[in-house]
Amino acid sequence: MTTVRKLDLTVEPDSYPAIERTLIDSVAAGDAPPTVMQWTFDDDLFLELGPVEDASLIDRERAEEAGIAYGRRYNVSGGTGFFQGDNTPVLYMFFADRGERTMTEYIDLAGEAMAQSLRDAGVADAVYRDGGDIELEPEEEGGQYAKVGVSGAGYQNGVWGVFMNLINWTFDPETFGLIDEVLKLPEEKFEDKETDSAAGRMTSLSDVAPEADVDAIMAEGAANLADLVDGTVEEGELSEEETAALEEHREYYGSAEWFEHYSTERVFENAADGDRVAEVAYKGRKLIKVSVLVDDDDTIADVEFTGDMYHKPAYEAVERLNEAVTGEPITDDDALRSAIEREYEAEDFEMPWLPPEDFLQPLVRARENLGPVSEFTRE
Repeated sequence: MTTVRKLDLTVEPDSYPAIERTLIDSVAAGDAPPTVMQWTFDDDLFLELGPVEDASLIDRERAEEAGIAYGRRYNVSGGTGFFQGDNTPVLYMFFADRGERTMTEYIDLAGEAMAQSLRDAGVADAVYRDGGDIELEPEEEGGQYAKVGVSGAGYQNGVWGVFMNLINWTFDPETFGLIDEVLKLPEEKFEDKETDSAAGRMTSLSDVAPEADVDAIMAEGAANLADLVDGTVEEGELSEEETAALEEHREYYGSAEWFEHYSTERVFENAADGDRVAEVAYKGRKLIKVSVLVDDDDTIADVEFTGDMYHKPAYEAVERLNEAVTGEPITDDDALRSAIEREYEAEDFEMPWLPPEDFLQPLVRARENLGPVSEFTRE
């Protein structure tokens, strides 16, 4: 059996991505065994973006006025999150790629593992439904499922990062209202939901099963994640080398430069006289946003896809889609679709639950909303 090191950590906005980077480097180099860490956040409210979410989703001026911290993940993609203390404990497993499973399979396995841990704790209606959502089945036919956890995966430098979390408790209406002021989610995000706020379909374990033992659920979840590498969990700690690397990484991953790693502002900054721009969102299974710059002969001069997506390889998958449609006429659906599909056909490319059409459609919507950059505003 493989020994899987177990870490218990409390993270802060700048240490969150720094820890991801540190452990990926350590496992990739063979300096660390497969590692599962359970982390909770410090007591300050923290909003975070996925690696390829648009930095403009956070109103940074309002966040600073309200004293809300914010940051960007390094590895596991997907969408936005909001954390405080132990409201959403996370289990996160890092291990070298064995070439055994796809990204979709790892996300599904992690989701099933958390759902099983919940059922074993007495939450009988906990289920995993594809898309990374761990949910509670509605009591009445046709009712809406309620999210009680999330699973996901990322892939960097030959290392998988597979995670699952549990919504232990949710915020009060006043805090959710403040989150909505700072986190500017597109209205398309809520097209399939009964709410238009950050609360979404979230519910909490403390509401539906107040007697459930969270520590036991997370311990079982860690063991289930270790099964991905036929491993058993053993308590451990960061090595001296990892601790030093973590401190080195904290400065950069807490910086504005890192937070703006994906920002559509750069698309509009490159506009020339006569260029037109648009920024639109499209919701299929996941939310995709596109910011596009089009020259005077309808050719895409610059583009950036952002949003709630899982992708492999790392950032490169999204960057390849950006490059694929750049130079194509925004008026030609067939050319755009073919350019996107060529990337999907690559052996190393994965974009779970997002077919090529989900990247074509926001471009179609953008074509219908083009205007001078001087007139562009965000509501």
